[in-house]
Formats: sequence, structure tokens, C-alpha cells
Amino acid sequence: MTLVNKTFTKALIVFAVLLGVLSHGADAKAANSLFTVEDVKVDVTAANAIEARQQAFEQAQTQAFEELTKRMLSNPQMSDYANLPVQTISSLVQDYEVKDEKLSAKRYIGTYTFRFRDQAVKRYFSNQGKQYTDVPSRPILILPFLETSRGPKLWDNNPWMDAWASNPNLAGGLVPLVVPLGDVSDVSDIGEDEALTYTPRNLRSLVERYGASEAVIAIAKPEGTGLNIQLYRTDRARPEYVHQTMARAVANQSESQLYASGVNKVKEALRQDWKKKTVVDSTQSASSIQAHVSFGSLQEWAGFQRNLQRARGVRNIQLKALSPRDAYIALEFEGTLERLRIALQQVDLVLEQPRVQNAASQQGLNADYSQGMLDGYYASNSSGNVIYELRSARAVRGGSRQNMIRPQAGTPPSPQRSGAAPREYYKSEF
Repeated sequence: MTLVNKTFTKALIVFAVLLGVLSHGADAKAANSLFTVEDVKVDVTAANAIEARQQAFEQAQTQAFEELTKRMLSNPQMSDYANLPVQTISSLVQDYEVKDEKLSAKRYIGTYTFRFRDQAVKRYFSNQGKQYTDVPSRPILILPFLETSRGPKLWDNNPWMDAWASNPNLAGGLVPLVVPLGDVSDVSDIGEDEALTYTPRNLRSLVERYGASEAVIAIAKPEGTGLNIQLYRTDRARPEYVHQTMARAVANQSESQLYASGVNKVKEALRQDWKKKTVVDSTQSASSIQAHVSFGSLQEWAGFQRNLQRARGVRNIQLKALSPRDAYIALEFEGTLERLRIALQQVDLVLEQPRVQNAASQQGLNADYSQGMLDGYYASNSSGNVIYELRSARAVRGGSRQNMIRPQAGTPPSPQRSGAAPREYYKSEF
């Protein structure tokens, strides 16, 4: 008969009941913005108004699902869904809204929002053997600097900033983006000429004010009829160059259209890089780890559990042992351990390096774990047991965050020379 330390018995009952309540509510997670497709516009002319409206509704569903596949699947896999029957798509829709519509005798114009059933979509992709991601990034703050003959611009007379501010589809999708307003506080935190010489503390203040996880600096420089764009990460001690892309002008394209195409280039680059980090192979079985959680109060433990329940890709959470200040849990998750780390970071949780239990110690446990807390959970295991530390991000100081794009190392002191390829030690994941 295994014994639990009597001091912990009453608290264990309270905490276990609370865990059961919160776990029961896990299925009630609202589908996040990843599975919501807004601003789906259709314009259909048919034999009569009723037929036009029906065709428009079917066309809108197809367009919405195409956008969802762009968010979740790799480019080669998206082509498989070009002619998917609308009946199949309809079975994946949770609900929809008609934001605006105009109807004439033979024409229908409408704007829709579709919300897809997240589990149904994931199950459908899994049945098709697809690799997908369902881990949306936390918002990223974009700082669009423009290089001109008179020096860099950010806040004043900057068409590159204007293109970002006027883009209608920044807030949703896989990688939500935020553009600063340029008010007094913003200008105080980062100046026109501080693209690569900003004060880290001021930049962090700017990022936190907009509820973002980090900032990406996008430096654009007009080159001939095109736009040379270089991206820098900012989540470490200094800015680091990670990627370069070109927006090339086409015939009869205005300056504003060129800058708008540059915005789309950057958005796509960030999205593709995020997919690579968070993709899950539906053909692989789930993995599991054990983790230790420290907390100071019942309220803190409850908040921790709420965040954990929001983490994408976590299939199951089991409470293994509990005290008034510590808990040991088992997490079953989809994909790789790195994917789990990233998913946890999006809900303000940090998975740290594991502690290894010594099988030679009392019942296979180290002394600090040997007070009956684990209830013999590891006693039957003859090998060392890996215990990860799971903490709130607010409790972690000085650690680096998971960035949108990861170079190997290094950063140039200034923007790359026009047309030059990144140096070898600036390799990114693109």
C-alpha cells in the first residue's frame, strides 16, 4: 500500500478537484483565429438572384478553405485541395457570418467570415496523411524602416510604413502582425536612425506596449524599380540579420502597389518559416514527457493550468503528484519536443532543461523528491527518469524567446550591401 504524506492530503484533494474542473473545460476551447477566415469576398452573376447567391456561398467556402490550407500546409501540399468538393468543405465549417451583401436580379456581392472546426480540420488532414501546423504565433511587432538618400525613415513620410498600416490582413492567421501607431511613446522608444542601434530596454517597452512577443525589423531600400528588404531579429542582445527578399516591380504598377507587394513578401516569409518550426507529421504517434511545476498559490496553479490547456498540440495532461507548492504532470503531445516548446511559449509557458532522477537513490528518487509526493510513480523504473521544468514565462528572466526566424549566429553592423547574398554564417531556415 502506497502512502501519501498526510500533510498534503487535504490540499491534494482540493487541487485534484480543481484540475478535474479545468480539464473538463478543455474541450470548450474556442477555435482561435487560425481557424477563422475573415473578409472572404465574392461577386457572382447567374441566371437569377437565388442561383447567384447559392453559387457565391459555395465559392466563398472554397476560398475560405484555400486560405486555411495556406496557413496550415506547406506549399506543395496545398495544390491537392484546388478542386476539393464544396460538400467536403461544408462538413468542416463550424459557422459563418455574412458581413455585407448586395443583391440584384442576377448578381450577388457578399463578404463572409467562416469559422472552421479545428479538430475536424486536423482530423481531415491527418486522414489525408498531411503535415500541418495548428500552432499560431503570438503577435509580432513589425518596424518597417525605409532607407532613402536623405537617411532612414520610420515615423515620418514613410511609404513603407504606410503600406504596412493599410494592409487589411495583418491581425489574423498563423502569424499575427502588429504595426506601431507612431505616437509620442513610440517615437521616444526608437528613433528614425536606430534601426540597428536601438536601446534594448526601450525596444522591449515598445514590444510589450503592443502586446507582442517580439519585434522584427524590416529595412526596405528602393533598388531600380524594385525593393530590397532585409529582416532582422531583435530578441537577443543585438539585432541579427536573418533574411533578404526582393519585391520586383511589374508593368503599370504604382509605388504604393510595389510597397504592398513587399509587405506580402515579408508576411509569406514569416509564415513559411513558422510552418517549418511547428509542423506536425500526422503519421507519427504522440510523444510524452514528465514535468515539474512550482507555484506559490492555488490561484497561480489554476492560472498555470488554464494556460497549459490553451497550448496547441497538447493532447492529454495527467496529474501525477501534488503538494501545496509543487506538481508533477505528464504531457502527451503531437510532433517534436521543439514544437512543444514553441507551442508552450505562445501561452507564456517555458519548458526548461530536464532534471534526471537518480535510480540508485531512495525508491529511484532523489532526496528532494522522496517525501511521498510521487507516490512511487518512478519506483518501478530501473533507469534514470527525465523531469522537465515547466515555468511561467513571467518567472523566467534573461532567457531568450523563440524567434520567428533563426540564423545560426552573428549579425552585420549595417544593412547588407545591395544584391549581396547573406554570408555563410548568417544562414537562416529559409
